[in-house]
Order: sequence, then structure tokens, then C-alpha cells
Amino acid sequence: MDTQTEFDAQEISASEQSQIAATLDKILDMQNKNSRQLVQSLRENVNFQNQVRQGMQRELDTLKEQQRGEQFTPILKAIAAVCVEYRKILSDEAVPKRSRRTLKLMFDELEDILAEYDAEVFTSAVGETRRPLLTKIVNTVTTGDKSLHNTIAKSRRPGVIRNGRPLYREFVDVYVFDATAAVKKSEAVRSE
Repeated sequence: MDTQTEFDAQEISASEQSQIAATLDKILDMQNKNSRQLVQSLRENVNFQNQVRQGMQRELDTLKEQQRGEQFTPILKAIAAVCVEYRKILSDEAVPKRSRRTLKLMFDELEDILAEYDAEVFTSAVGETRRPLLTKIVNTVTTGDKSLHNTIAKSRRPGVIRNGRPLYREFVDVYVFDATAAVKKSEAVRSE
């Protein structure tokens, strides 16, 4: 077999060998070029797939928000603010009675809109434990009674809540325990 290979190699002339080598070089160059193009195409395909996936995820997130009704949250927050902030106008004696009646109907309509989207107006009771996420402290009231610490002293303005989240925080006064106030209270009781 070795003699046959040697014989075949001798029959191939030097010019034929150079032609075969040139052809092999061209094939190798074309293969390298195809490999580079394939790698580039695969990269572009991966980038495209990622862009499509990200776009689809954004659309899915938007659809989920719409399904939960969250696209209305900014509007509901504005309605809640108007409802809570300006309802106090109803108690203003300077506003004519007829206008107050119209305003009351308007505020009732606003509350109905809030209720339609599962939002409710709430007011904390005096002595109830303060809920930090739903309330905003306006004033503190010093107390000597330790059991009243961090409880509602007064609700100044109602809040609006939707699905456990505040649309508008309630404004409250809160009791704060002060040991010196407790001592003064006990001294005042003893002196009586």
C-alpha cells in the first residue's frame, strides 16, 4: 500500500500540487468566512430573540396591570386627594346651602367611583393602634399612659385605601408616651 501511495504522489506534478493547495486554501478561506458569518448571524439572532422577549415581557406586565386595574391608580389617587382635601368645604358656613348640597352630591359621586374600583375612605378610631403605612402624623400628644403610646389621639383627615395600599394617607394626631408626664400625673393624684 505504501508503494501505491508513493506512486500516486509521484504522478501528481508540482503544478497540480500548487493548484490543489490553492484550491484547498480557497476552500479553507470560504469555510472561515462562512463560520464568521454563521457566528455573526447567531449573535444577531440571540439579540433579536432577547429584544422580542423583553418587548413581550413589557407587554405582559402592561396587560397584568390593566387586568388588576392598576392603570387607574394615578387617577384614583387624584380623585382620593380631591375627595378628602376638599370635603371639608361642606362644613364651611360661608358656602351657600345650595352649593353645599351640590358639592355633597359631587363628593358622593367621587366616593362611588372610588368604591367601584375597590377603594374605600377610612378613618381610624381614637385609641386604635396607628398603622404607619396608612397614616401620616400631623401632631403628637404627650401622655403618661404607656398603653396609649403610638395610638390615634385624633383623626384630622380621612384616608383612602385600595387593596391594602394607601391611595391617600390619613392625617392623624398620635399619643406619645412620656415618663415625666406619668410622674407628674401620679404626683397630682397623690396631692389630691
